[in-house]
Amino acid sequence: MSKSDPEVVYDLAADRRSALPSVGLGLLLALADGTALAVMGWLVLYTGATTALSADHDLAQRALLTGLMLVPLIKSVFGIYALGRFDYAERARRTFQAAVLCTAVLIVPFIVMEGFRSFFGLSLAVALGGFALTFAVDMLLVHGVLAFAHQWRVPVVIVGAGPQGAALAEKLQRLPWLGMRPVCFVDEDEALWHRRVADLPVIGPPSTLRTFPAYAAQARAAIVADIGRHGSDLTALMRSLPFRQVYCVLGEGNVSSLDASFHNLHGSLSLRVSLRPRTTYLRIRRTMDIVLAGLALLVFAPLMLAIGILIKLDSRGPVLFRQERWAGGNRTFKLLKFRTMHVDAEEQLQRLLESDPEARREYEIFHKLTFDPRITPFGRFLRKTSLDELPQLWNVLTGEMSLIGPRAYMPRELPEVGESAAIIGTVTPGVTGYWQVSGRHRTSFQERVRMDVFYVRNCGLLFDFYILVKTVFVVLRGEGS
Repeated sequence: MSKSDPEVVYDLAADRRSALPSVGLGLLLALADGTALAVMGWLVLYTGATTALSADHDLAQRALLTGLMLVPLIKSVFGIYALGRFDYAERARRTFQAAVLCTAVLIVPFIVMEGFRSFFGLSLAVALGGFALTFAVDMLLVHGVLAFAHQWRVPVVIVGAGPQGAALAEKLQRLPWLGMRPVCFVDEDEALWHRRVADLPVIGPPSTLRTFPAYAAQARAAIVADIGRHGSDLTALMRSLPFRQVYCVLGEGNVSSLDASFHNLHGSLSLRVSLRPRTTYLRIRRTMDIVLAGLALLVFAPLMLAIGILIKLDSRGPVLFRQERWAGGNRTFKLLKFRTMHVDAEEQLQRLLESDPEARREYEIFHKLTFDPRITPFGRFLRKTSLDELPQLWNVLTGEMSLIGPRAYMPRELPEVGESAAIIGTVTPGVTGYWQVSGRHRTSFQERVRMDVFYVRNCGLLFDFYILVKTVFVVLRGEGS
């Protein structure tokens, strides 16, 4: 058998599992929404909320039913149930648009039909509550249940085992809620054949998928990881792949994908990217930072006092840890955290990196250590629950940080950030952000940089809300540093 024969090295029989069809996912989400809305309607009737809002019991019941029915109807009009597994940001955007349309539909008769204001007002309140509830149910279903169901994820072949392909495979493996499960690579580079990249086999050139149909049967789609390598041959490559769906990755963070759409210019495929001024968004964001950070400081003040006392009892040293962080350009600021390490942490780190090659390699890749001897016993709890970051609310209140934004990098990390610093530095660093809710400490440093670039190029109120909601789930699951 020759080197081009993948049977020499690999047997992918273990991966012969079919994924749930897309229509099955849409039906599942629709059933979940229906169940959630039915429970919501029952609770409203059981608690007597309709009677409290309207003296006419029959009118209130009709308004309740109207509001509940509008939710799945308008979501269907916007094609939310037909979206792919991994289009969660698009799902959030369309849900918001559906809620706006529903408001417009009901607010007009509410204004002009004086005798029916209670009916339309109650219907609108129920519908908006239903949109919020069903969005939360969708997130719980996809991120909390289906993401860990092996057969829910679509098996895919990645075309290109270079750096971009490896990064893409690692991302799909680390983030199961994206809905794709890579099974192998194909690549024209003969030097990569019969090797493993990102713990996946490189079975040969793309033609292998047609030469050995058994391998193509393991997947339902293909992803071209680096379209720049193929140039004018891209169309021929896509037609040669034995799949009905082929995805072409344009690059990491190179396109503002939340505001992008494809258009056919009489046979020429074009990508339209909407470039919007950020002035209004930044003003609203700063107002929300001041209001939410101020309220949070008042609410968490007793907890923060208790944490300060426990830190003093746990180890010697100050309660707060101040560290210089980069704020864009030549500006820096002092980031505040509850101290979670011993006072001689830097000296301990240097000694550990000099004596332990494995720890040094891990730190160079992730800028973190899985088992960090510098952290105090109480500090581990604070990091696990993310409570060590509560003092950063003061940084937010003073305008040095935002609740949501890119990571606050240390000045000494800027050489590794490279040219991306010019993009990341245009947005105020955040307490939480896209990379924190997308794998956090399991991501490499360079992938964090790419995620920050993606966030800066796609930031908006809806994206910020999505990150804020996901942060709550990350904290509740204890997936801190």
